[in-house]
Amino acid sequence: MRFSSLLILLFFACSQLSREDQFREECEKTRNRSYTFLLPILERHTTDGNTELNRTVWIGNTELAYKKCVSESEKNYYNLRSN
Repeated sequence: MRFSSLLILLFFACSQLSREDQFREECEKTRNRSYTFLLPILERHTTDGNTELNRTVWIGNTELAYKKCVSESEKNYYNLRSN
């Protein structure tokens, strides 16, 4: 009985550890997709013709979103441990 309880507890601890990694991986995927797919579109199709400004604004927004995503994953890391 104790052994099965220990295995269940260990399973949940491991699943919580991998969750932060999953969030981080998703942050990286979103960031990479943004640079791979959306920047070329913004460079080709602009409303005002100022591609440099559009690119700069998009990069800034992408990096801010990435930092927020990483921060949320770290926050989630500590919330999972406190439960």
